[in-house]
Amino acid sequence: MQPTGAKLRSGDLIRRKAVDDFVHKTVKRQGTCAYDSAVIAGNGIGALAFAGRLAQSPMFEGKVTVVAPAAIESRRLINGVTLRGAAVDFMTAALDTTVDRVLEVVSGSSDNPPVAYRQAAAMALRTPSSWRFSRRGQWQDGLADGRAIVYGVRNSRVVAGMRELAAKLPIEFVDERVESAQHLRSFARGRSPLLVNGTTMPNLLGGQAKPPSRMVLGVQVPFIAPEGGVLYPLESQTAFAPAVRRSGAIDVGYFTPFRDPLSPRSSWYGIYARVVDRKVAFNREAEWRLMTEQLFGVGAAMHLVPDDPEETLGRALVPASAWGRIPPSAPGTLDLKRHYSGGAPVFYADGMVMGLVGGVVGADAVINGVNPDDAIRAALRPWRRHNLLWYFECNKIPFLAEMLLRASVPAAMSYPHTAGKKLWASAT
Repeated sequence: MQPTGAKLRSGDLIRRKAVDDFVHKTVKRQGTCAYDSAVIAGNGIGALAFAGRLAQSPMFEGKVTVVAPAAIESRRLINGVTLRGAAVDFMTAALDTTVDRVLEVVSGSSDNPPVAYRQAAAMALRTPSSWRFSRRGQWQDGLADGRAIVYGVRNSRVVAGMRELAAKLPIEFVDERVESAQHLRSFARGRSPLLVNGTTMPNLLGGQAKPPSRMVLGVQVPFIAPEGGVLYPLESQTAFAPAVRRSGAIDVGYFTPFRDPLSPRSSWYGIYARVVDRKVAFNREAEWRLMTEQLFGVGAAMHLVPDDPEETLGRALVPASAWGRIPPSAPGTLDLKRHYSGGAPVFYADGMVMGLVGGVVGADAVINGVNPDDAIRAALRPWRRHNLLWYFECNKIPFLAEMLLRASVPAAMSYPHTAGKKLWASAT
């Protein structure tokens, strides 16, 4: 691996050291690498992070191949938007670049980034004609030390931007869809390749996958703020979570600053998501309509207007994997994607950071001859644990969660929620 700080200065050097320290604490043992090359199916965030980090090792230079169709960009918000500050740290390490360069590529400019340094929450309460909010409270603050907690950027632009940044690394890209393990192996540039599945097809390399017991319903859209600005409880440089309790659970709302080169009028983003039991019947279309009205209504109460929702509104029903132990990958393979899909990351807004952490840690484990399944599982355990905590509060004790939020947000969001800053915020 290239020595930390060889080309970095100031804050980027601190971020790189923080990532390397995290990786070294996770990948503690040193062994002999069993592979002379790697070929990766998929071009998502985790797959590109794995490829980029691996390609920086002299052992794998020019021997890493990514096989997947080119990323397709659209104004529609199909996947996640909340890119954690820590995720950007790991992205810079995975692609050997700087934060300014990442922000320039994924948001269009590194000036005045769409960043939140604080997080606040309240209950959103429906009235006959509009929405009102309980007393807002803050539970995470990085403004004092300048630590970014979240950036609002479109997922498909993040993926395409990572592909652009990865182009400077010794990685071969093949624009083709992989059909089988044999098909993937045919692109390998060595005699002992590691086959990596970074796709949403769990059985591509022979892995086994059980049907999910839960699903995540979500709706999201970019918003335009009027010239007069937004209304309280929304404020600049702050991510706001207006929760809504209905139908025996809490819909988690999240509004963040946002910037997208394809939607230049948008300066905010909003989402509502809820976890549903796969075995319980529900009307998907009716739920989406209700959640969309809720999203638009809460946004309007803060002076936000949806930006071309017919083109940008995203609606999703995403499988949520089990929180428990993930089956090991078959010999000579790594089922990478399923590691950072565990729990309900869409609901908890941690899918991108889990993909980046998992990709970087997995690559380092391979380089050092350590089982990547074990290393990634250990690295992602804190995110999975916080994911489970949110699910328990929102789906198992929603009435109590609402009462606590209405009484005192800082108390309701005390430890272990406050510990989430370590998982989300940039190192500097």
